Amino acid sequence: MNFEFKLVSRLAPVAKYPPVPVDRILRGLKRFRKKVYPKHRELFHKLALQQRPQALFITCADSRIDPCLLTQTKPGELFLCRVIGNIVPRYPESIGGVSATIEYAVGVLGVPDVIVCGHTDCGVMKGVLNPEALKPLANVSAWLNHAQPAREALVKPDSNLSDPEFLLALTERNVIEQLKNLQTHPAVAARLEQGNLKLHGWVYDIGRGIVTTYSPRRQKFIRVRTVKPRKIVGGRR
Repeated sequence: MNFEFKLVSRLAPVAKYPPVPVDRILRGLKRFRKKVYPKHRELFHKLALQQRPQALFITCADSRIDPCLLTQTKPGELFLCRVIGNIVPRYPESIGGVSATIEYAVGVLGVPDVIVCGHTDCGVMKGVLNPEALKPLANVSAWLNHAQPAREALVKPDSNLSDPEFLLALTERNVIEQLKNLQTHPAVAARLEQGNLKLHGWVYDIGRGIVTTYSPRRQKFIRVRTVKPRKIVGGRR
């Protein structure tokens, strides 16, 4: 398989990518304090007292994904859960940080929407297709067992695993499977039964800058349709 999936060992050379010195990060912190914070002081004062996020956003820990940049949301609007493969273990098979985050967002904060967002060129999905490369990484291998239903649903004897289209199909299927797992969590199941929680499955195409969403009715991913704001007539919506 033609996947560029490599393990880094203690003997590996320095990363090929230009390093980001801590000094650069600290300069960013200084700019935030001097320029960004003063412009949004009132917002941060409100956020210091409470949070009322609009959605729980579960996505991959991949460094190329910035949920707030992608959705153009402000601090306080998204409750984030970052984990490799945007995986949601079935309840109660792996109770831990992801399960606790879901329970808190849905059961305590009362978010009205939960979004599970995968992305193109996902190294984790490449690992699902090429598990041999992950054997030295015991924790990663164990975690990716939660993505095996997606692999089992797609991989056939004649499947071309190195086809980029197949990788995209696996990424999409994984989002669907994680949505199913999400519904096994008691807090989610209770809110769904009450009818006041909506689940969404997205895939973000990094290179094209577009997002597709899963349509249960059409049983496929389609381009996200944005809702136009209502016109204000006579000062009222």
